Amino acid sequence: MTLAQEAADHGKQGHVGAFLTSAEAALQSALKAGEAPHVDAGIGELKQAIEHGKAGHADVATKHAEQAITHLAEKYRSR
Repeated sequence: MTLAQEAADHGKQGHVGAFLTSAEAALQSALKAGEAPHVDAGIGELKQAIEHGKAGHADVATKHAEQAITHLAEKYRSR
């Protein structure tokens, strides 16, 4: 979740390269977290964030990263 937050922070600052690095690392971490509805939703949002980041749409990418944070946080709350 920390990596997804870093990605969102970079996105808000318009740092697309750093955004992509953090978002891709967050995705790899989430993929290792195991299957759970909120993890799966977070993975989907991270994939969208990366896609939009690569297209140069920092604002949309940031929103997807923020949604990923919300989903991943739910996973930890529902333990």
